[in-house]
Amino acid sequence: MANGNSIHAQISYESAVYKEQLRLLQKEIERINLTTIDLSNAARTAENMLQEDALVPIGGGAFIKSSVYNTKVLVPVGADYIVEMDKKDAVGEINKRIEATKKAIEKLSDEFQKVSLKLREINLKLREIQTQDAINRRVDENIGEDYV
Repeated sequence: MANGNSIHAQISYESAVYKEQLRLLQKEIERINLTTIDLSNAARTAENMLQEDALVPIGGGAFIKSSVYNTKVLVPVGADYIVEMDKKDAVGEINKRIEATKKAIEKLSDEFQKVSLKLREINLKLREIQTQDAINRRVDENIGEDYV
């Protein structure tokens, strides 16, 4: 019976690990989805940017009405570097990033499915062990009653 408890504990641990992996994968998928939305908004804004009056967010839900005189876009390229691009190039770069985030979401979703499947298999094993343990206890109880 000690060996059965050891297997039960091991499978319970594996189940907990897979649940945590699923939680982390879901959190990462949500984060990347938000990044995709942010990038889509940036691309749309860059495309529609004109040299005219605009509301510029300054934080806390407040805006400043100002005039746009330059339609160049500053695009981060990594390692804290920013490159000035015209609208067309900036939108192209942002769209490349959108595609990259979509691919990342696909990969994470595939991994999520694999871990979900493994978790279902582990939980099935765990239920089988629990059912077998319950049957064994009943058998032991019945055998004990027969000899009383």
